[in-house]
Amino acid sequence: MRWTMRQEPVGGGGSLTAPPPAPSPAVLDVPAVESTSEALLDLDADGEVLEVPASLRDPADLARHLGVPPAAVAATAVLRTRDGRHLFVVSSTAHPLFTPALAAVLCEPELFRDDDTDVLRRTGSVLGSASPLGLAVPLPTFVDVALAPYPQIWVPAGHPHAVFRTRYDELLRLTGGHPVELG
Repeated sequence: MRWTMRQEPVGGGGSLTAPPPAPSPAVLDVPAVESTSEALLDLDADGEVLEVPASLRDPADLARHLGVPPAAVAATAVLRTRDGRHLFVVSSTAHPLFTPALAAVLCEPELFRDDDTDVLRRTGSVLGSASPLGLAVPLPTFVDVALAPYPQIWVPAGHPHAVFRTRYDELLRLTGGHPVELG
């Protein structure tokens, strides 16, 4: 497993491959984070999981810490169709996920957000921190085209204090995802 923990912003120099200075066992031991890290290795991805300070609760603060625009930070959601099928969505934090618009694009009459229990059961993570990688049961994944213009994007890695760096095209490859306009 490759882990990095940084307390200074990522954008200004430094390497993401430096050995971790004893990251928190609470984050390291989360199976969803381990699955994400293993999937990144298995799928020959460029990025790796990064533990971020617990004080970064707002996407804008996280973006500042990572040295990227807020629109380059992703949020995730698990949605359910009216007939009970589930799908995974990776969206830019620059705009809210508008489920009626996505439902229209997917020709679904309605989409519902899964609650904490359902998200945990399907992803091993709590709402807002689910990783699209390393899922026990893969879900159809839709990735916001608003993330495409950024050379690096940061995606939840299975814990509220863990993210991984990737590129839009790589995220589509890693997830088997479909580009979709969500905003």
